[in-house]
Amino acid sequence: MYHINREAVEAEIVREPGAKQATHRKLIDTKHGADRFVLTEFEIEPGGSTPPHHHDWEHEIYVLKGSMTLVTPGEETSLRVTEGDVVFIPRNEPHGFVTSHQQRCRFIVVAPAERPPVRSVFLSSDPYEYTKSAEYQEALGGSHADE
Repeated sequence: MYHINREAVEAEIVREPGAKQATHRKLIDTKHGADRFVLTEFEIEPGGSTPPHHHDWEHEIYVLKGSMTLVTPGEETSLRVTEGDVVFIPRNEPHGFVTSHQQRCRFIVVAPAERPPVRSVFLSSDPYEYTKSAEYQEALGGSHADE
C-alpha cells in the first residue's frame, strides 16, 4: 500500500512545449508500484493553458477546484468545466485546457501507466501558436470569475 498527502508531493512545471502557468503533482505513479493507471493532479493558474494535443490513450478528469475551458480544436467548440465536473476524453481526441485571467483550476487526471507519446495539434516552430486560435482567445477573455 502507498499513502501520501498531496502537499507532500512536489509540484512540477508542465514541460510540454507551449504550456504556461501549469504544474502537476504525480500523486500515484509507476515508482509507487502502479502498473495500470497513474493519478496526477494538475493546476492551471490564471491566464494559463496547455497546448492542444492528442494521444493514443483515453483519460478521465475530475475538477477539484475552480474552473477552466476545455478546448477541442478542429471542432471549434469549447466547454467550461467547474468544480465537481467529470470529463471523459477518448483516445486521439484533440484537447487543451485554458484559464482566463480570472480563473484557476485544480483537477485530477487518470491515465494509463504505459503511455505512447503525446502529439501536438499545431506543428510549428512557435510553441504558443495555439494561443492565437479563436477558441483560446475566447477562453482567455472569459469573464467567469471563481468564487
